[in-house]
Amino acid sequence: MPENISQDLKNFRCDFKEFLSSVSSIDSNELRAQSLDAGYFRLAQPVEYGGGNAGPLKLAIAREAVASAGIENVSDVIGPEPGMLLGSGKHIEEHFLTPMLTGIKRACFAFTELDNSNPTIAKWDGDSILVRGEKSYVSGAQISDFILVVLTVTSDEETLPSGPAVAIVDRNADGVSTSDPFYSIDGSGHCEITFDDVKVSSANIVGEVGRGMPKAIDNLVRERLEQAATATGMAIYATNLITKHLESPHRSGGKLGDLEGVRLRYADMRIQSFAARAVLYRVARLLDSGYEAFNEVTTAKVFCTETVSTVIDSSVQLVGGRALVNGHPLESLYRRIRSMRLAGGASDILRLGVSRGVLEFNTGLL
Repeated sequence: MPENISQDLKNFRCDFKEFLSSVSSIDSNELRAQSLDAGYFRLAQPVEYGGGNAGPLKLAIAREAVASAGIENVSDVIGPEPGMLLGSGKHIEEHFLTPMLTGIKRACFAFTELDNSNPTIAKWDGDSILVRGEKSYVSGAQISDFILVVLTVTSDEETLPSGPAVAIVDRNADGVSTSDPFYSIDGSGHCEITFDDVKVSSANIVGEVGRGMPKAIDNLVRERLEQAATATGMAIYATNLITKHLESPHRSGGKLGDLEGVRLRYADMRIQSFAARAVLYRVARLLDSGYEAFNEVTTAKVFCTETVSTVIDSSVQLVGGRALVNGHPLESLYRRIRSMRLAGGASDILRLGVSRGVLEFNTGLL
């Protein structure tokens, strides 16, 4: 539960919330600058990069707090994580990791195949690989400098490694074609990317060929925990907003919160938000302990985004039509939470994954 954390984490959360309350109304660039000055922007980054090296639980607390303050872009406050690039060798550190962490370069993650029957592959060409395939729904590709591509390396020679891998591809490399971006209702941009025999140095392969799927899964774990934490913070923000709304004078002469039917719906919002926070903190603790909680973090992503979707829908209903007018905070939340039930894996696809984890791999906790 949110209360059962160490005193250090409680102090961090208190100080961080105080900082957020002082910057919640400033623009994106100024917010980043102030977060950097306050030491929060590099919270997720290694100590050797001047970061805080925060673990999953601390990051979940931080991201929940950002969203609960009504700040839309968590990345304006908490900068990029090193992710799968950490510990991948001097070449990757110099040309990709350091520029990404310092804001010189941006990365995107190409996981979803445009056609699952024709997946992205690579074949050896000397000391390089030739990448061919098509990826869809690559979020942020239009503003990225390089792409982390999940693919399968094939080889006709026993001396050359084969299997799943993650390769770094320069977005402007010969043979890379990026579609015009298309935008989700939350305003986020995505692209389809085609790789036509793109030559990529073997030095750009992240880790070992044949170990690409664990790298990809680690990335998904981080992404899904971030989504669960952000969604839960959105629930807190919406519930606090409705609390004030119900306590304000109503045209009926009293307060909207005096009505029994309204109180029933409001109670459901609080119950759902309470449950979402409990799920989030349990999963974050599991990850913090080193437990391989892939099924559990997938569960949290589904539960938190879907539960919070109900909370925000109820919030809109209690406020009425003006909650859907452009510029109202609930209008933005309503669009964003709906997209989050698809981003990082559609809820029903993730449900199948949870079942598969238990029934085929005997993994997963209750």
